[in-house]
Amino acid sequence: MNHAVTLQRIVVSVAGIEDALALYAGVLGLEVADRAPGFAWLKSADNVELMLHERPALPSDTAVAVGFATPALDDVVNRWADAGGAIVDPPERREWGERMAVVRDADGHLVCLSERA
Repeated sequence: MNHAVTLQRIVVSVAGIEDALALYAGVLGLEVADRAPGFAWLKSADNVELMLHERPALPSDTAVAVGFATPALDDVVNRWADAGGAIVDPPERREWGERMAVVRDADGHLVCLSERA
């Protein structure tokens, strides 16, 4: 088993880079590290790369959901909705003990937002 594997990036297909940046950079505060036609590379506070790739998006509620931790869950969820995202499940304490919300981006992808203590 190879234990040297690290998470390099998460790729999210988006119909429009600007709409996606409004949510992922504008609301979540991910740093825009680089841009090219049809692409944007963002970094989280812990240096995980999120690459936005402009191409047809085929979201599915049973596929992969990206999860982010934030110290201000209620505020982030409200700003997400104000910026054009949708709230699927409002912030609440989950049965596993985590306070979490589920939102949807402009392309229909599910994003899990958890409250970081």
